[in-house]
Amino acid sequence: MKLFIISCLTLFYAVVAMAAEQKKEIELPPFHHVVGVKPSNERQLDKKFKLGDDGELVCTTCHGLNDMDKTPIDEVDTEDPEFLREGPYKPLTGFCYQCHDKKANTRDNIHLMLDEKGDIKEEQCKYCHEDVPDREKDLKIDELKLRLPMESICFGCHLKDPHFNSIEHQVEPSREAMLKHLKKMRKELNIFIPLSDKNEVMCVSCHTPHQRGVIDVNKPAGKQVENPDPKLRVSYEKHPWNAVFTADKDLRLQEFNKNSNSQEHLSYQRIKQESLLRLPAKDGQLCLACHTFER
Repeated sequence: MKLFIISCLTLFYAVVAMAAEQKKEIELPPFHHVVGVKPSNERQLDKKFKLGDDGELVCTTCHGLNDMDKTPIDEVDTEDPEFLREGPYKPLTGFCYQCHDKKANTRDNIHLMLDEKGDIKEEQCKYCHEDVPDREKDLKIDELKLRLPMESICFGCHLKDPHFNSIEHQVEPSREAMLKHLKKMRKELNIFIPLSDKNEVMCVSCHTPHQRGVIDVNKPAGKQVENPDPKLRVSYEKHPWNAVFTADKDLRLQEFNKNSNSQEHLSYQRIKQESLLRLPAKDGQLCLACHTFER
């Protein structure tokens, strides 16, 4: 009897182990697209995306690698062009838009705060503010009712290092003379260039989150670079220096693309139109608000 019980327990644990192993094999990454469901009638899939026998999404709907469903996740070659059918896709959202509507899934630009009549879109204000601030009043920072501290609120949507040298600037001015110069320029230019409570430079020291006209342009906080583009995009233009720039980087770029299996390209362009800046940066005015240079 004892031997029988041991045999049963051994078989039970073996079945449990097999079940756990099978579950482990089919476990998918946290952000993996759902499988085993039927696409809605709104989704018109291209013929290249094959569905399962019951019209459901399966591994081979999106992936073209052979026996991928039998391959451990950490061994799947994600660099293979057929990892995603007819890939590679750069950016990855290019693959998503094979089935999903791009316009319906594009994030709104919350900095576009004025409608066609020039009236404020109050719902845009509430991404950053708890309530819509009174634009007629000269409010102090603690009266703006921001959802997060001013020095970190931008990171709710943006990376901490969205452009070159951004991290290096998020510090306290290195010299007392620099801080005095900044205060002087604020007064001379009648412009708002805020620092954090620790006297550190923030994103909003250089950038304004508001579309021009949201705040009266005659007020220091409302002064900023004009941008006629209604989508508030930075635009660039070709420049003759590009030939020198690309020639200098060519060998290193070839080596990088070879080692990383990439097809990156570089070009040198000049900024044509700036956006959401308190002062122009392309001619150095913004830099001169804090820095001084010998001429």
